[in-house]
Amino acid sequence: MKKVNQGNIPDEVLEFALNEMQKILSGEVIFVAQDGRLMQVEITNRKRLTDWSEKIPAWSKDISENLKKQISKDFSTLLYGRLVIKIQKGRVSQMERTIQSRFTGLDGEGI
Repeated sequence: MKKVNQGNIPDEVLEFALNEMQKILSGEVIFVAQDGRLMQVEITNRKRLTDWSEKIPAWSKDISENLKKQISKDFSTLLYGRLVIKIQKGRVSQMERTIQSRFTGLDGEGI
């Protein structure tokens, strides 16, 4: 794969992540940024005892498109940190941005 541009999630990665999110009843997807570039995607699919018989609701095209836009927007200004998308009952319940700061010129150079 070619080098990822700063603040950008490649379309194929975003499509993959959205497809995986639609398979999750309870879990999260995490986009990790370093130097403003996507470094990794973490996908956690939890199976709770109450989830075994529940069906995952299908997402509409509008939901998918709105999520793409929101994820891209929230990730675009993240230099160091994580964008966490939490999923409950097959739906995105919340997004969290954790911003990390890098400090140079100190003993140990960095965090």
